[in-house]
Amino acid sequence: MEQDMFSQTALDQMVSNDQTQMLKAAVPYFPPAGQRILSVYAKIQELINTFSLFSPANQEMQICAAETADPMDMIQDIRKYSSGKNRQQLDQIANMLAIIQMIQIMNE
Repeated sequence: MEQDMFSQTALDQMVSNDQTQMLKAAVPYFPPAGQRILSVYAKIQELINTFSLFSPANQEMQICAAETADPMDMIQDIRKYSSGKNRQQLDQIANMLAIIQMIQIMNE
């Protein structure tokens, strides 16, 4: 059976799970007091998962940090979750980085 995919950042994928996502999807169908309680509960679950993700016993995030990150890759990843003026600004930054990289190549 094919799964429907929805857009999440890498951090959201690491700190959230299917149950939390289903809970958050159900929030609008509850009365206001229930919405508040469910929303806070879902966020607390994500916060607990975030603390455990960055705990000394968990090396997953430290491995990612050990790699040398390309600024262009970071901009492209962030761009997926932006729109409007923010996306335009990221595009301008990406274009400037590309120009800088071309100048560096030409100077070598």
